[in-house]
Amino acid sequence: MKNYEWYGDKYIKSVSDAKRMGLTGAAMVVQGSAVLLSPVDTGNLRSSINFKVESEDEARVGTNVDYAPHVEFGTKKMSAQPYLRPALDNNKSQIEKMIADAISKAVK
Repeated sequence: MKNYEWYGDKYIKSVSDAKRMGLTGAAMVVQGSAVLLSPVDTGNLRSSINFKVESEDEARVGTNVDYAPHVEFGTKKMSAQPYLRPALDNNKSQIEKMIADAISKAVK
């Protein structure tokens, strides 16, 4: 029984690590796409887009530039120029495949 428990723990860690790796790759894809889609004036917004893998189930892509929401969603005086949401939406199938492939390899 003890060997089985150890194997189970090892299996769970392997799947957890695989999910994190899949999310890292997915976040990199979204980041790269957001960089390409972001409008450029000074280049500050584009160069500030980054990602962070929060856990095996969550990754975030974004920027700390204070005017970024105004660019993404627009204002009364400026039309929206979305770059983050399209970066995710345009890559959903690739992201799903990357994560599924990573988990599939860990399970084998």
